Amino acid sequence: MKVNRRTTLIGLGTIVAGGGAALGTGAFDTVEADRSVEVETTGDGGALLGLEILSDTLSGDGEEDEDVIKFDLDNLNADATTTFEDALEITNNGTEPVTVTIEDEGEENLIGDVDKAMSFTHDSSDSEIDLGTDDEDDEDEHQATLAVEFDLTGDTGEDDIPDSITIVATTAEDDS
Repeated sequence: MKVNRRTTLIGLGTIVAGGGAALGTGAFDTVEADRSVEVETTGDGGALLGLEILSDTLSGDGEEDEDVIKFDLDNLNADATTTFEDALEITNNGTEPVTVTIEDEGEENLIGDVDKAMSFTHDSSDSEIDLGTDDEDDEDEHQATLAVEFDLTGDTGEDDIPDSITIVATTAEDDS
C-alpha cells in the first residue's frame, strides 16, 4: 500500500476522532470534592440583632452563657408589680430596618400594655418596636431600651412568668 497524502489525512482524522471518543469531551455529569468549613458565631452584642441586659438586678447568676438571657427573679415581691426601667437593650446591627416583637411560649406578644405576669415597655406604646439601621442619621433609631415588668398581683403569680421568650425581628420583606 502506497502512503499518500489522502491516506495520511484519513488516518490522522480517525486517530483524533477515536481519541476524542475514548477520552471524552471535557464535559462532566458530577463532581465531588471535600472542603473544610469554619463557622464562627458571635455573642448577642455583635449579632445582627444585639441583645443586652442592662440591669444588674436582672443579670442572672453571672454565668457567661451568651446563648441565654437570664432574668434573676429571686428578688421579686409576691403580690406586687415590680418594674425594672432600662432593663434590656435591643440593637439592630443589620443593614435593613426591622420590626421587633417579644413572644411567650404561646406566641403571644409581651410588648406594650398587656395583662401578663411579664411584659416589656419602651418609649412608644406600640406593641412592636421599629428599628432602623445604624447607617441612618439618628443613632438612636437602631436601638431600643426596654423596661420589664413583673406583675404578680391578682390572678398572676410566679408560675405565670414564661420559662422562655422569643425575640422576633422581621424585615419589611418578611412581612409581605
